[in-house]
Amino acid sequence: MYLKKLELSGFKSFAKMTVLEFPSKVTAIVGPNGSGKSNIAEGIRWVLGEQSMKSLRGKKGEDLIWNGSPQIPRMGKASVTLIFDNKDGRIPLDFEEVSLGRKIFRDGLNEYYLNNSQVRLKDVVELIARIGLGETKHNIIGQGEVDRILLSSARERREMLEEALGLRVYQLKKNEAGRKLEATEENMKQVEALVREITPHLKFLRVQAQKAEARGTVEEELKQFQKIYFAKEGQEIKKERNGLESRQAPFVQKSNETKKEVERLLGDIAEAEKTFAGISVKSEDEKKLLGYEQKRRELEREIGRLEGKLEVEREKAAQPKLKIVDTRYVADEIRNFLAEIRAILDEEDRMEVVRSHLLVLVEDLDHLLNDIERGTAEDKPDMAATTVLKELEKTIVSLQGEMRRITAEAEKFDAMRREERERYRHLQQKIREFDSALRAKQDEERDLALQLERFKFDGERLMFRENQMRRELEEGGLGPEDLAGTILDGYEALPGEDLKKKIERLRGKLEEIGGIDPAVVQEYQETEARHSFLTKELEDLKKASLSLRDLIKELDGHIKKDFKEGFAKIKGEFHNYFRIIFGGGKASLQLIDVPVRGSQDEEEGLTKEGLPPEASAEEGIELSVDLPRKRIRGLAMLSGGERALTSIALLFAITAVNPPPFLVLDETDAALDEANSQRYAAILKELSKKTQLILVTHNRETMKSAGILYGVTMGDDGISKLLSLKLEEAEVYTNR
Repeated sequence: MYLKKLELSGFKSFAKMTVLEFPSKVTAIVGPNGSGKSNIAEGIRWVLGEQSMKSLRGKKGEDLIWNGSPQIPRMGKASVTLIFDNKDGRIPLDFEEVSLGRKIFRDGLNEYYLNNSQVRLKDVVELIARIGLGETKHNIIGQGEVDRILLSSARERREMLEEALGLRVYQLKKNEAGRKLEATEENMKQVEALVREITPHLKFLRVQAQKAEARGTVEEELKQFQKIYFAKEGQEIKKERNGLESRQAPFVQKSNETKKEVERLLGDIAEAEKTFAGISVKSEDEKKLLGYEQKRRELEREIGRLEGKLEVEREKAAQPKLKIVDTRYVADEIRNFLAEIRAILDEEDRMEVVRSHLLVLVEDLDHLLNDIERGTAEDKPDMAATTVLKELEKTIVSLQGEMRRITAEAEKFDAMRREERERYRHLQQKIREFDSALRAKQDEERDLALQLERFKFDGERLMFRENQMRRELEEGGLGPEDLAGTILDGYEALPGEDLKKKIERLRGKLEEIGGIDPAVVQEYQETEARHSFLTKELEDLKKASLSLRDLIKELDGHIKKDFKEGFAKIKGEFHNYFRIIFGGGKASLQLIDVPVRGSQDEEEGLTKEGLPPEASAEEGIELSVDLPRKRIRGLAMLSGGERALTSIALLFAITAVNPPPFLVLDETDAALDEANSQRYAAILKELSKKTQLILVTHNRETMKSAGILYGVTMGDDGISKLLSLKLEEAEVYTNR
């Protein structure tokens, strides 16, 4: 298996589709600073699932997409695809050519593709772990990362070596088994808690279910006796109803006949009353006679009133009227006397007349003196009162004449009505006869109705028994259809009361058992099934737990065994490459114990054994070097170039023991001088026999070791472009 092709589109400075083919074992990528050659190495790192934006020299996913230039607009997505030749079947897929792709959009969405089929990041991680490429990306050394392995912790170095030895896939399986074990243990706790919770309730439900079973037997017996009782009761009610109907039938027939006779008499009475009403209505003379009688009574009342008034006026006129004698009265009388005296003095030659007047005057004076002594005087008669008396007498006479006239006319009309009165009395007699006959028939009808009411009462009593029987049927959960075909089993002669007592005894027995909700029985069945399921589930979980523990133990042993063997080989190769690069000296790898606390696995709740974390330790890797001609033994005392060479020695040692599909080195030779560059190039040629190399470099010696040379340049539009040279052409350019 080898890397066949790399395709970049919209990734960083590679705005246009760019394809790099790798037909040679060593491919060098060269170009001036800022041309974008390191973007190729970062593209490979990114498509293999890199999640750290810092490692990709960005802050957010959008920084990986071509952001545009004055000549070329920005793009909405970026994509990188690696194409592998898989004829040897190292990739566990049934394809001779396997493509691994990744896309990112400006909204931050990432998509992963395997042979153009979208997959999950987890699938990508598992796949690259199987082919020896892990999350630590030990096969991709970025710009400025050459001494990364030296600066790593002891535990990170161990992980890097495990990935390089192809043990990462086992580690993933072990971690997955550990997570499953933890989940299984948690599930076991939950299932055990559920079993403990439902066991007491299950015992209670079992007792209730047993009661329900006993209750079912009693209920069945009760139901059978209820059927017998209700069937017998129904037969008795039916028999009584038939007898009642036969006794009631004659009375119903006679009642109907009486009703018809009453209706006929009512018709005759209505006809007679209609004729009677016609006579009364058509007798206009009777109305007139009544009017005369009314007028006569009115005249009598008026005459009586006037006569009373006349009598009162007469009494008033007969009584003398007195008035008080006061100064004014005396003065008026004296004035009258003086007037009479003057009149007498005016008379001439008539002594007799004068004498008589004087006598009268003397008489009047005597009256005046008497009035003065009494203090009162009699008033003179009022002429108006006399006139009123005369008018009243005249009016009374007139009214009496009118009354005589009206009385005569009334007597005349009364004679005319005698014949009609006779007809009227005859018709009334006929109506009374009809009424008498009607009352007799109505009395008979009431007697019949009373008798029918008694029958009705008996019918209602039977209906009450039927309704009561229906209610009892409903209470017993039975219907009329349940009584069809019921066999009395010899209980025909047994009184209903005895059957009812037996039913009551059975009901009492049910009450002693107690009310059992059918849902309780169902709940018992469901709880029993759930308890059985949980018990079986618990056994399965225990078996799964043991199986997972065995698997973790087996994987852990496999990892330790393979790591021990691989570590020994890498240790030897590291010493050899170190001596080659430095021309002597010593380099060694040692296993040391580091605490598990704070590890990534512990954060996941697991130790290396896949078990809950404990106060234990695990092995890490420590480096020790001894440079020739120098008393330097610690990594901290190395110069930048020495650290780079040491890291390269270790990297080449790892690659030599378990070569990855390809190795990407981004300017790892930048800190090397010419002599070391030559040794570095020589080692690359030797290493290329075991793995495919992709080199980003400025070093001429490194370029000489490449089979194909890609040049990266950037124009005014800011887009990276490729130029390719064959090995012969590369040597010409590098010798200039």
